[in-house]
Amino acid sequence: MKFIIKSILTLGVFIGVVSCASIPASTATLSQEVISEANSMHQLNIALVNKLFEERKDKVDAFMNNQYIPTYVTKLQANMPSGVDVNAELPNILKSVMPVINRKRDSLHGLLETQRDRMVTSLNTNFAEYQQATTTLQNLISSAVKLKQSEQQTLAQIQSLTNTNINVGKIQNHLDSLLVKTGNGFDKLLKVESAIKGNN
Repeated sequence: MKFIIKSILTLGVFIGVVSCASIPASTATLSQEVISEANSMHQLNIALVNKLFEERKDKVDAFMNNQYIPTYVTKLQANMPSGVDVNAELPNILKSVMPVINRKRDSLHGLLETQRDRMVTSLNTNFAEYQQATTTLQNLISSAVKLKQSEQQTLAQIQSLTNTNINVGKIQNHLDSLLVKTGNGFDKLLKVESAIKGNN
């Protein structure tokens, strides 16, 4: 699960930093749909776990009623002293032993409930980590989309003011080139200055 979360965050950072200008607005909506679907899947997982353990409890009850208690009664009847009316005494005997049998049943149900709680806790913990990762990704996508929309609005405003098409990429490359040339020029000046000082 941690690997999945790291992968989601890495993808989000990559999307947000490297290619934010190319993210369509529909990506934010699509990612929200994916997150919503994941929420539904989590609820379905919890429901399936609850159903599974309810079925296991039913199987415990069926075992107790159809196998354990009849076997127990058969042993009681076999061990009854001669001269005791089994049919007359059996209800009283069962009434006295049923609390013990019910404690066994409750103990088995308790074990199943502990297992169910552990499984649900694990599912909830993993889902909380997933939610945190997807929220971060959603925020990155939304920011990237807003940045793209803001860029488009700014360019449209500039174009409407100047009545010319502006190639932002070309301008950025030109500015980068100027900065490099300026840096090279300063470097040459520093070398000249150093040479002059050295000659003095």
